[in-house]
Amino acid sequence: MKKKIISILICMLLIAIAVPVVESFQYSTMNTTIPSITQKNMMGRWTKTQKFHARDGTYYEYFGHSVSLDGNTALIASLGVDDNGDAIHSVYVFTRTKTTWTQQTKLSASDGAPYDNFGFSVSLSGDTALIGACADDDNGNESGSAYVFTRNGTTWIQQAKLLASDGAEGDLFGSTVSLSGNTALIGADCDDDGGFLSGSAYVFSRTGITWTQQQKLTASDSAAWEWFGRSVSLDGNTALIGTGAESAYVFTRTGTIWAQQAKLLASDGEADDAFGWSVSLDGDTALIGAELDTNDNGIGAGSAYVFTRTGATWTQQAKLLASHGTNLDNFGEAISLDGDTALIGAPAYMQIVIGIGSVYIFTRSGTTWTQHQKLRTLDNAPYNSYGSSVSLDNNIALIGAPFDDDKGDQSGSAYVFMKDGKPFSSFLPFFSVLSSP
Repeated sequence: MKKKIISILICMLLIAIAVPVVESFQYSTMNTTIPSITQKNMMGRWTKTQKFHARDGTYYEYFGHSVSLDGNTALIASLGVDDNGDAIHSVYVFTRTKTTWTQQTKLSASDGAPYDNFGFSVSLSGDTALIGACADDDNGNESGSAYVFTRNGTTWIQQAKLLASDGAEGDLFGSTVSLSGNTALIGADCDDDGGFLSGSAYVFSRTGITWTQQQKLTASDSAAWEWFGRSVSLDGNTALIGTGAESAYVFTRTGTIWAQQAKLLASDGEADDAFGWSVSLDGDTALIGAELDTNDNGIGAGSAYVFTRTGATWTQQAKLLASHGTNLDNFGEAISLDGDTALIGAPAYMQIVIGIGSVYIFTRSGTTWTQHQKLRTLDNAPYNSYGSSVSLDNNIALIGAPFDDDKGDQSGSAYVFMKDGKPFSSFLPFFSVLSSP
């Protein structure tokens, strides 16, 4: 009997190893846009180290709706609803000591009101946090605003509230935000300057503790229904701005003047791919999501594109696809780029369980991008929206799951994965799941 049990276990072990290898072989031959994994990229395994909840979390909080990570600090927004049905929103700060993350504080707007959507977008740079409140009413109903908070020691205080100089009803200023040092980039994708819902983005700069609007950015070919500013990413003197019209724009700053440098389009783009709905910029590399792309893995499977800059010229370097992508995955809905690593969410991942969500790590060697690992977690459940928000910094990945039910229906959660220096093979996904804490 004992020998029979051992034989069964050995068979199960061989099946667990063989199936992923066969699947990987099938995809490497059928989907040539996914390069085979090199030995260099097999170094470094990403492992789940912690799951976050708000200390006062409760049902319908949507904790993890938006996230941002910088060094040992994480910013996680909650679009909560209180017992009276009023939407009272807040943003939580977590800090890391070694491998342990703890809640440092909870941020709220000094003049916050129900349904302002405070925390709809967040961005963190050093000891400064930028938080969008796109439904704030200072300049008219849902004109929008953004708040700046700064940290001294362990104390956070509100430093400024930012408003568009020409803000108007329905602009949704603050629906997207990005912060880099003393510069803030804020999207208002429903602005009407270039036509109905043409969109715009605003740059603010800080001198001392004073923030001033530096410039309003619009596309050179601005038109109605473009939603310019639907996504934004800022790195130093370069801004990447996505639209809802299958394009993204690059602006650069000389002195205090911003000028359009390029308009980026997918080489195989089609209407309704959602190219430009998510963007991330790091140095001379731009990552652009197309979560509804249907060209490769099925209807709404999604994709992401990498562009690189030489001088002032941008060129498409790669198109990234999930190795097991399928219909309605929304791969590319949330993206984050750091150096030669890309973090890409597919919150509606459909292959195993409907809507269970998944997140992928891609790495670059030379000019070749490779899917390195799929970040999984054993407690992920259907419809948690795991991967609908992501942020990457160095060897840490932060992933939101705003519909998680741990503290009540749709209370939300967030996960941290960290990379170690151990060898990792994507041909053993079964064991990588079981080895995750």
